[in-house]
Formats: sequence, C-alpha cells, structure tokens
Amino acid sequence: MKKQAFDTIKGIVIVSATLLLMAFSPVAAESEIAAGTNVGQIQKGNASWQEFHSVVGNCTMQFPKQPDHLSEKMRLPEEGFDLKYDAYISSVDQKTVFLLLVAQYPDFVDETYARMSLEGFLNGILTHNPNNQLIFADLSLVGGHEALDFFIRTGGVYFKGRALMVKNSLYLMAMECEVQNYDETHYNKFVQSFQLSK
Repeated sequence: MKKQAFDTIKGIVIVSATLLLMAFSPVAAESEIAAGTNVGQIQKGNASWQEFHSVVGNCTMQFPKQPDHLSEKMRLPEEGFDLKYDAYISSVDQKTVFLLLVAQYPDFVDETYARMSLEGFLNGILTHNPNNQLIFADLSLVGGHEALDFFIRTGGVYFKGRALMVKNSLYLMAMECEVQNYDETHYNKFVQSFQLSK
C-alpha cells in the first residue's frame, strides 16, 4: 500500500514540476516581456546573483535575482494525505530560467527510497514528452545524500539539473534555456550554491 501511494505522489510531483517548467519556460518568459514586462527588471549578462533562503526547504541557494515563489498543496483523498511542494523561479535573462522545487513527501517516504525516487523522477520527465532526449544522467553522492544529475534536450531547449533526496524531501534544481543561450558557468554557480541549513 505504501509503495503504491509513493508511486502516485511521485507521479504528481513529476507532472507538477513539468507543468511549472512549461509555465516558466524561456518562450513563456519572452512572451511576458513582449506583453509589457519591464525589461529593465531582467538582468542580462553577468547578473548580480543573490543568496536566497528557503524556510520550507531549509536550504540556501543563489539566484540571478529574487525568485518568484509558488506553493501548492494537493489533497490526495484515496491515499489519505496531502502532497506539498514549493517552487522558486528566477531568470538571468528572457531565455534562461532557474528553478528550485522542494517537494514534501509523507513521513513514511525517506532516503531509503532515494534511488527509486530519483530514477522514477527522471523516467517521468523523459516519458512526459516523447521529444525529450537524454544527453546524460549520473547518480552521485552530494553532501552524503543520493543525487541525480541529468541533461535533457527537447528540440531547441536544454533542461539541465540535479535532483536530491533528503529525508522525505525531494529537491530539484534546474536550468532551462534555449540551446544557443546555454551557459555552463551560470548553471554551475546555481547548482553548486545549494546548501542545506544546519
């Protein structure tokens, strides 16, 4: 029963993360600018990155500018619990988006599920869109926790990130950008700035 409930909530987080990324894709950001967003608010080139503290995720991370925050709590009546996730989204320019998503699983899900959770997360992203092409995926240890680094291409867009399982929380750090705007330096700065609070 617990395994079935875990698979259900894992799927919901995958779809939610994918929908969030689609909602804040570089194309959507570009449309928002065209619709009248103040371009002066979007920093180009070397952005002045700033540290952000997520109380919910109990972590700190650097973003190119103060991130927008979305929070969702979904009742899963068949499973008998709520699923909560918070997403922090920021852009370095109109074609590059950075995301930190923190999903809170029920207490019975812990790091013993980490590898299964991370592999399931990646498979969910890949099967969500048949045009997603996996460039690479590597399991590793980050701060003593299992992590999955991945790099996906969908047409002219790159989606690169790291998913990390800590206790019953899944952290997804990702950069989405158009291929010609890919910047390894910005990606590394973003992902390597992640720190769990003590």
